[in-house]
Amino acid sequence: MKTIFACDIGGSKLLCGLVTPEGQILDTESTPLSLDITTDRIEEYILSFYTVLTQRNPEAEPYICGMTIPGLADTDAGIWVYACFSGISNYPIADRMSKKLNMPVYIENDVNACALAEKVFGACRDCDDFLWMTVSNGVGGGLVLGGKVYGGAFGGSGEIGHVIVEDDGPLCPCGHHGCMEAVAAGPGIARRYEAITGTWLSAKDISVLARQGDETAMSVMAKTGEYIGKGLGKAASLLNLRRYVLGGGVMQSFDLMEPYIREAFSREAFASPNKNAEIIPTALKYEAGLMGAAAITLK
Repeated sequence: MKTIFACDIGGSKLLCGLVTPEGQILDTESTPLSLDITTDRIEEYILSFYTVLTQRNPEAEPYICGMTIPGLADTDAGIWVYACFSGISNYPIADRMSKKLNMPVYIENDVNACALAEKVFGACRDCDDFLWMTVSNGVGGGLVLGGKVYGGAFGGSGEIGHVIVEDDGPLCPCGHHGCMEAVAAGPGIARRYEAITGTWLSAKDISVLARQGDETAMSVMAKTGEYIGKGLGKAASLLNLRRYVLGGGVMQSFDLMEPYIREAFSREAFASPNKNAEIIPTALKYEAGLMGAAAITLK
């Protein structure tokens, strides 16, 4: 059975799997990644997972590999250009892993890959113009126009995480203040809760408390939804897209934030041309990145 070896290299985890060209996930392996992860260690994990997966699935015949890259990627040269969380830079991952795996390897920025996966396998098979936004340890975006991922003149399109949604807000790693990444990503949610309670909890833990009716947690998640809706509204006024797809770990709590996202979107977006815009959670759930790694091998 012809199979894709897909590797979703994230900011905090590595997920590898065997995926059919039709989008069926046969098997997966994963591990957390530390902030001081090295390229040698990443390669060791990938090769180890490949061995485990192929031994466990002897019917699979991996013939190609796709990898999502957290940060800037030169897709033509196969180079992981830079990741701010780890400092990894100018890493020729495609060439190195192609030789070690003995198969072609393709790479793409993780969020662009997620956008492509939503088009190929997910909720946008019927839509050619949309923005895929991930909210996790950071906030990123992948822009699809005319059915194709649009990279921009300098490879930086879709970076909705660096739209400013709070004047004089917290410092973002990009150097600006009040970016969506600084206030709506997991660390920003945790800081906002800690500022009120004096207790640090993860965004996931805060969402659990919100579901239990904790008023502080509910207010923190509501504010997060407001920030997301405000950023999407700004994007809508500029791009007038048909659909906005939300994924990533934080968006597993989409239902907690949905009314606040929609309300802020309505306040921010130019109303008339965007009244029929759709805001939906990803259909690919936790596996969006893995499906993205598979999708880039099919383009």
